Amino acid sequence: MGKIDQGLSMGADEPGLAVTRRGFLKGSGGTALALAMTQLGGAVSSAFVRDVFAAEKTLDYRGVPDLYRQLWNWDKVTWGSHTNVCLPGSCSFHVYVKDGMVWREEQSARNHASNPNYPDYNPLGCQKGCSFHSNLYGDERIKYPLRRIGERGSGKWERISWDEAVGDIASAIVDGLEEFGPDSFVLDPPHAHLGSVGWAGSHRMNAAIGGVNPDLNVLIGDFYKGISDTIGKMHIGYSADNLFDAELVFTTCTNWSYTMPAVYHFLTEARYNGTELVSIAPDYSPSTIHADYHVPVKTGTDAGFWMAICEVLVSENLIDRPFIKEQTDLPLLVRTDSGKFLRETDVTGAGREDQLYVYDSKAGAIARAPRGTLKFSGDPALEGRFEVALHNGKTVTVTPVFENLKQVLAEHTPEKAQAMTGVHPSLVRTLAKKVATKRTAAYIGFSSAKIYHGDLAERSLMLAMALTGNWGKPGTGWNSWAMPADHVEMMMLLEKPVHQGGLAQIKELEDALAAKARAADPEISQELIGVELVKHMTAIVGTVPPVFFLYHHAGYKELYDNAAWHDPALKKSFTGYMDEAIEKGWWNKTHLRPAPDKQPRVLMITASNPIRRVRSAALQYPKHLFPKLKMMFAVEPRMSSTAMFCDIVLPAAWYYEKPDMTISITTNPRMCMIEQAVQPPGECRPEWDIYSAILQKVVAIAAERGLTGYQDVFGQERRYADLWNRYSMNGYLKTQEDALKEMVAIAEATGTFPKGTTYESFRKAGMIEQASFGMGFMKDVVANEYDPRKPFFSLRWHVDEKKTYPTYTRRAQFYLDHDWYLEADEALPRWKAQPKIGGDHPFAITGGHPRHSVHSVHLAQPALMRLHRAQPVMHVNDKVAKQRGVADGEMVEVFNDFSNFEIMLRTTPTVAPDQVVVYFWEAYQFPEWKVYDRLLIGQPKPLHLAGGYEQLRYYLYNGSPGPSTDRGVRVDFRKIKKA
Repeated sequence: MGKIDQGLSMGADEPGLAVTRRGFLKGSGGTALALAMTQLGGAVSSAFVRDVFAAEKTLDYRGVPDLYRQLWNWDKVTWGSHTNVCLPGSCSFHVYVKDGMVWREEQSARNHASNPNYPDYNPLGCQKGCSFHSNLYGDERIKYPLRRIGERGSGKWERISWDEAVGDIASAIVDGLEEFGPDSFVLDPPHAHLGSVGWAGSHRMNAAIGGVNPDLNVLIGDFYKGISDTIGKMHIGYSADNLFDAELVFTTCTNWSYTMPAVYHFLTEARYNGTELVSIAPDYSPSTIHADYHVPVKTGTDAGFWMAICEVLVSENLIDRPFIKEQTDLPLLVRTDSGKFLRETDVTGAGREDQLYVYDSKAGAIARAPRGTLKFSGDPALEGRFEVALHNGKTVTVTPVFENLKQVLAEHTPEKAQAMTGVHPSLVRTLAKKVATKRTAAYIGFSSAKIYHGDLAERSLMLAMALTGNWGKPGTGWNSWAMPADHVEMMMLLEKPVHQGGLAQIKELEDALAAKARAADPEISQELIGVELVKHMTAIVGTVPPVFFLYHHAGYKELYDNAAWHDPALKKSFTGYMDEAIEKGWWNKTHLRPAPDKQPRVLMITASNPIRRVRSAALQYPKHLFPKLKMMFAVEPRMSSTAMFCDIVLPAAWYYEKPDMTISITTNPRMCMIEQAVQPPGECRPEWDIYSAILQKVVAIAAERGLTGYQDVFGQERRYADLWNRYSMNGYLKTQEDALKEMVAIAEATGTFPKGTTYESFRKAGMIEQASFGMGFMKDVVANEYDPRKPFFSLRWHVDEKKTYPTYTRRAQFYLDHDWYLEADEALPRWKAQPKIGGDHPFAITGGHPRHSVHSVHLAQPALMRLHRAQPVMHVNDKVAKQRGVADGEMVEVFNDFSNFEIMLRTTPTVAPDQVVVYFWEAYQFPEWKVYDRLLIGQPKPLHLAGGYEQLRYYLYNGSPGPSTDRGVRVDFRKIKKA
């Protein structure tokens, strides 16, 4: 086979790569046809372009009129979209094909308004989507299976056949299963970028093997711990047109003009409708420019601002007392001696430990707080001190949580908070009065979940919303993300297709769990039963909290146990908290995978790039994880930073080269068809087919070796001969299109698609409007029925129908009387100073999604690179740069106590003096591949290991410490002197 030598060299002092961009691009197995002339549209054929590149023809611009007349001549036009989850996703496109190539795509603009009183969603799409076709023919495309022939990461490859590649991978999988069981197989968590079919397929493959899949959502820092701590869930949301009903909108930890361009116009149109917009950000961001108010908080101090808002609301009696008494835990009684809730076991010596009390002002006595409903006939007190007789004859003083809250708020007056946040007290008071009198909505960006004390900021924001009754009603709430994805989630699990009763099996499991749960607690809600079902399913598909994987197998213990990088209020190290949590049974063997005494042997990468995405993985993975692996393989459409370290790279088809469909997120409640417009280049294949081929080969190799099976994490025997059958539903789902057809059947059967929807009707329509939140867990999470003709908002069932929340107190819970939270002084939300993660350095680094890309998908696209400097830049305050003697465009070294990288400086007055901003970039775009993520550390908060408390639990995409808290990591920089 032909050898491909990229001329890469390993760094001498540490794991890593030093490579030129030209060398990197050779790694795809050959330079693909460039589309530098796509501006000419369909007038130019692929054959013509090849002739020009071969210098056999020249461009003749004298024929422009003729070219223009041919501009709209196409061989075919198909439906398309992109699954790289640029929120809101599901932007419907027309894809134009000529001579077997995609030459143009444009928005279909078929996104009507929910009703005539609201703006429509058109055009839904941005420059990234309109230029995606360039990626199909970019130099990074992998077109043939590749196998490394040098040291891992050396960049030396040979082209091999599919049979060789699949055989090597399958042999390594079987070797690993025989050595360490299914803990040996790790699926690096694929993003929805993979597409609905591939996403479900990767999880089906992992579930069939019984392997391990670190939780994507927690790993990348998209889990809102503070929201979950408060209402027991976080996948709620609203449609973009709900903003039109708001009178006041806060955006925090987000930059909508960069990250949500397709629906940014809803903010603008809401302002035309009279809505006031408040931007909370340390910098004067591109989104802040269009706000009515800018709250210039210091990085990571949002909790101080929101607690000051709450202090004004309470001290000036601007609160909604009926809402507080009914919906929250603020009237629940707390013992003054222990700081614990007053429980039935305290009062009677028996009964339920989670039966709590209020003081009923009508009856003049304590009363049991209802657990099965939020309805209460009495009048719970919010203030006062009361004496209660305990079962042992002693008397204890109790107060409502609200009394404790007032004491904490006294520490957060606007004047005191100014020292925390830098925000002037007059602005706090102005905005507090607006929150109290206006329908208020908030959008909390994913950066919140990437701040060490981001959970406190979320709890504080939600406290302000609770004090003013701003949720469960039109124009209110806060958007995280609600995703009616039954077609994906059910596809990960179903043993049989829908027409053979596959969904009935899920229902039988749910009924069995419900019967068991109701026997233990007759007042349990359907939502809490759903939590138990999803916990069970999470274990089945092998999804686990990622911190344990990183701690035990990727060398992160040394980072996590650095006391200087943690909240000084914590009494133990990360290891100390982890050991205690495991000892108490909060984390079990289905979470601690791969087990500490087992080694990962095979790592599968698909629609993922951990070298760039996982904080500090560029250093930790090559040093600690990769040496343990006998096989590391990637299934990718293009070469990535991580694929360069793989042993085998398999070429995958991309958008427009395979049939697929998008997922829906409430911001844009639609799902789009992606038709196969063209054939994949070279030997690229759809992911579903690739996974299928690997499992078929595993079955064959095991049979050749005379192997019958192995034991899974549940102690059950798994037969090698059954693996492909489990994946393919006994051969029913052989191809990508087979799987897509079944997904449509699932969506129709569960109700997320309108009744009667078929695969053919979906293809004809091109886009389907969400009909409901389906039959799964999500419908109870959002707690509101979905009506396509109205704006959507969450939590109405709690407010109007008095359904309980899935929390320990069955209410929106602001007081966590868990021992660890009491010890850390976080039982109630409050401001806490950010620990100096990375060392005592003067700048806090922040970042996020760049305007010119979605994640890192489009970073190397030539057309979009013309819109910026085409290389990584760091934004620094212009006065600070001048003081340090660094000019715009000069190179600097950025460093902290852990690592360093080099980058070009961009000076701007819009960045705060103590802030530097770096957006996403690929590792190969940095000198010596020293990507900026390497020094971000991603220090998880040990407190989030707490368990044994209803909402402090883990299930798919929810719970556990997030190893990606990189916003606010401390850094410094210095000018690089030219040699």
